[in-house]
Amino acid sequence: MKITRIEPLVVGAPTPGCGRLSNRNYIFVKVHTDEGITGLGEATLESHDHAVLGALRDLEALVLGEDPRRIEYLTQTMTRSLFWKGGVIKGSAVAGIELALWDILGKSLGEPVHRLVGGACRDKIRVYVNGWTGGSTDPGEIRERLHAACAAGYDAFKFSIALPGWPIRDPALRRTIIRAAETIRTEVGDDAPLMFDGHGRYDADFAIELGRAFEPLGMTFFEEPVQPEDVDGLARVAAAIHIPVASGERLAFKQEFRTLLERHGASIVQPDLSHTCGFGEGLKIAHLADAFAAFVAPHGPMSPVLTAISLHLDAVSPNFLIQERLFLNDWRNEVITEPLTVENGYLKIPEGPGWGIELNEELCRAHPPIEPYTPRIQRPDGAIADW
Repeated sequence: MKITRIEPLVVGAPTPGCGRLSNRNYIFVKVHTDEGITGLGEATLESHDHAVLGALRDLEALVLGEDPRRIEYLTQTMTRSLFWKGGVIKGSAVAGIELALWDILGKSLGEPVHRLVGGACRDKIRVYVNGWTGGSTDPGEIRERLHAACAAGYDAFKFSIALPGWPIRDPALRRTIIRAAETIRTEVGDDAPLMFDGHGRYDADFAIELGRAFEPLGMTFFEEPVQPEDVDGLARVAAAIHIPVASGERLAFKQEFRTLLERHGASIVQPDLSHTCGFGEGLKIAHLADAFAAFVAPHGPMSPVLTAISLHLDAVSPNFLIQERLFLNDWRNEVITEPLTVENGYLKIPEGPGWGIELNEELCRAHPPIEPYTPRIQRPDGAIADW
């Protein structure tokens, strides 16, 4: 079996009601073979569509004509053959191809990916919902949107508040965040997992103050209280509060996770399989975290394709904690032909060959890319290409 073509499919998938900052395109990657088996991956990296697509073109030259079942060999070829390591842009492009290779391998053997790497440790996957608040800070709106998330089957919740604040110790911002957290906790009860994502907006001192205010609310974790590259700051926060710190969604390589764990910057790691060079690297990161007695909670606010792929990692990782999923209550949930359904806070593990999903290409093509992405480019030979 040989790889014959890498085909990206860019799909416009903005988040309703969130303005221009929500302009997201899904980047799906299809790897074609000479035996008619096609694999599916995802390389979505918000606002960096052109860069990822350019990296995919460069990587295509390295894998054409190769056996797609040699996944580790091809991953090493893509990550090591070119001089520049490339960071998260290259990590996302590599991931798009690598994920599709696992899909091909599973389909060629008639087995789900999780069975190819040791089999499931659990029967179903605990999931939490993200993006359900729409960024609202109004208690009434939060309650209304919370009820919608509960009606969709969720019983674990993460929220984030993207408000500007004074660089050091902003009491008004602190009150706003805590008021929102208290509203959610009152509505969902004492036992529902509740998480807050700082998105790296705060300095360590304010993050510590905020974390200590969260403690009476029984938060499951505090995500990215400071910038992810500030490992010393993460370690300061982790040592000063009685809430687990989570980080890792913006890291691309296992060496970065090793540094995070060695310096006690987080006890919950969050690899994103569409950025961390794919499933194989994600599995290594999960094992690495297990060696540090840390948990893995994969990042995944992208499409249902990434969610379904992540479920395979969740299934086989003994130290799995909980899986992120974006609140999708519109057409985006149907980009795969059999949409994922949350039941009592859990998702089923896909059991079909490969990832166990198929892309609804007709629906995807009905949602063309949104600005600033331009879908057509001119190649050096003057021909016009669609990616």
